[in-house]
Amino acid sequence: MHSNLVTPPDIVDNELNSVLLVDPEQVDVDAAISFCQHSDVAFNIYVYTHNMDNLDWLGKAVNACNAAIINTRSDDYKDFWLLEKTFYYGPKILVENPRRLEDPMHYFARLLEFDK
Repeated sequence: MHSNLVTPPDIVDNELNSVLLVDPEQVDVDAAISFCQHSDVAFNIYVYTHNMDNLDWLGKAVNACNAAIINTRSDDYKDFWLLEKTFYYGPKILVENPRRLEDPMHYFARLLEFDK
């Protein structure tokens, strides 16, 4: 089984667990790709960066994903910060959202822990 890296304008419709990385650092994207290459579990990894300028797609991707992991270095995505499926990492600490991650890879580690 293989994972998919998904960017605008694509949306994938399959049974895989789908995770959206919003405004990630390149190192976070690279880590997610490496994780998927070595994992027995396949994912759809959606990636949206600030220079993609496609908020319509971003809204569709949030709806299509099981989880959204948002970097809080910018307030541009604060409309998504408090959604139930949102996890976050980065410089800002959101008191209203207890789903803080050290980095996106902690989400995948938790997910695989629960899958055992």
